[in-house]
Amino acid sequence: MTHPVAVISDTGPLSYLHRLERLDVLQQLYRHLLVPPAVVAELNTGLRLGRDLPDVTTLGWIELRSPPAHALQGIDGLGAGETEGIALSRSLPGSLVLLDDGYARKIAASLGLHITGTVGVLLAAKERGLVDRIGPELERLQTFGFRLAAPVWRAVLERAGETD
Repeated sequence: MTHPVAVISDTGPLSYLHRLERLDVLQQLYRHLLVPPAVVAELNTGLRLGRDLPDVTTLGWIELRSPPAHALQGIDGLGAGETEGIALSRSLPGSLVLLDDGYARKIAASLGLHITGTVGVLLAAKERGLVDRIGPELERLQTFGFRLAAPVWRAVLERAGETD
């Protein structure tokens, strides 16, 4: 995908990139990000509980946008943020949706959506010279509870040119 018409994020990538102190790469890569109301609500709930999460309402490059009701049809079994993120992407042909959850990614792929996630953002940042190495970032992600299968981990490091 060369240049998406819009980039929409679920809660996970925003949370993980914030904790990595790499939220800025989203702005550098995409300039503007859309988040649906359910994602803002999930982040705000976490903030009220004292979790280390971004307050996206203070970031001028992030825009709150609701998906149209018709785009929500047929998206079942996901959290509210994932559902609204997929629906918003579905309503904006040529958009890119940021998702980490495997089942959400499977549903988005079945709908023909363009998908990436936290690791894909880090790879894109490495390719653009915005981060030097992503291996240490992947290790930090694991300490936050992010799961990445060993074969995927190796493939990511190989693509990033960080294998021995």
